[in-house]
Amino acid sequence: MTFTEDMKRLQEIVESLDREAMPLEESLALFEEGIGLVKKCRRFLTETEQRIIMLSEDSTDVTGQPWDPGEKEQ
Repeated sequence: MTFTEDMKRLQEIVESLDREAMPLEESLALFEEGIGLVKKCRRFLTETEQRIIMLSEDSTDVTGQPWDPGEKEQ
């Protein structure tokens, strides 16, 4: 699944656990699936952040200055 699909499924799990009365075994299975999706999404976001950092370290703007993510655009 893609990140977007994982997030959608995670939202479905949260909503299901919030609104439905279900047997403990079912709740636990959904909770375990949700935890797995959270870990997968967190890993994806961390890897994406690292890629962005790596790419931005190599980039410079038209003035020849490295891009500063904290600097405001004018």
